[in-house]
Amino acid sequence: MTNRKSACLLLLSATIAICAGQGSISGKILTAAGAGAAVPGAPVQATNLDTKETYKATSASDGSYNLSGLAPGAYEISVEKMTFFLPFHQSRLQVAAGKTTRLDIRLDDVALNTLGDGGEQFAQYLADKPMVSGPAPRGSDGKPDFSGVWGPTAPKLFGAEPEPLPEAEAASKQRFKRGPRTDLGPMDCLPYGISNAFFWEYRIIQTPTLIAIIDGGFSPPRQIYMDGREHPKDFNPSWMGHSVGHWDGDTLVIDTVGFNDLGWIGGGDFRRWPLGFPTTEKLRITERFRRLGMGRLDVETTYDDPSEFKKPFTMREVRLLAPKDVDVLEYVCAENERDAAHTHFGK
Repeated sequence: MTNRKSACLLLLSATIAICAGQGSISGKILTAAGAGAAVPGAPVQATNLDTKETYKATSASDGSYNLSGLAPGAYEISVEKMTFFLPFHQSRLQVAAGKTTRLDIRLDDVALNTLGDGGEQFAQYLADKPMVSGPAPRGSDGKPDFSGVWGPTAPKLFGAEPEPLPEAEAASKQRFKRGPRTDLGPMDCLPYGISNAFFWEYRIIQTPTLIAIIDGGFSPPRQIYMDGREHPKDFNPSWMGHSVGHWDGDTLVIDTVGFNDLGWIGGGDFRRWPLGFPTTEKLRITERFRRLGMGRLDVETTYDDPSEFKKPFTMREVRLLAPKDVDVLEYVCAENERDAAHTHFGK
């Protein structure tokens, strides 16, 4: 018994000694503007500059994070691959044995905190929200009813990264270098199209033969025909294209073609593709809508443009049913527009 106690005490003492020789880094990840809103789900990494060993953590709902078990030394801290936010790097942060180094990280967003369309709004998109419980309602035809206002979300890549062809890759990099003032896009008060509609809430109005989606942001309303018609052969290319839908069990499948060549597709690795990719009139978008309960809408969107990408790629988003007092408001881009000059594109 005595020998066993001695062995346990020695083991405990050794563990304490090891832990006492380690340090940690903790703090909060916040938006850069004002007091700073908490940024949840941010991947933060510390790399020991001598050993190259890395330590990883993810920020909590209040933005807090903790990197523990760090050997004393100098570290590089980074936050990358964040939807809506620019990468963050800080080098030579010192960690001492048995000490916690405090580091609050401020993230600039892609619009550099434009009022009404900046970091605080993007942080809200990333935050967990309460979901209305209960079974999914059904329409008179027995199909799931998607009607309602669905809140914006942060989409995630589903599967492999986009593989742009050389011309599309070069255009993406050039667009970020000079800003979209020289490329058609939202900065010029032109539509996003359906490829980036995930930034805002939208209302779905559903009937057995026609579904309408009214977007609260840059995109015009959409009409999805459910009456069995095919795409017209002489459709005039447009921002929103021509959409027809059908049911695959309880999944609504929407096929859209007929786009103009002025739209851009977002998504993927933000460090490499900060403003997404151009598209051509060959673009085809396939969406699959599923209502998993009263308050949840799952959407998978596949983009296929053989003139710009080596193969199709898919984005996935989860939308939550908005409270009854939330509405889709009128949006006029050119009315009293003052924000573009304050973004990093206007500088």
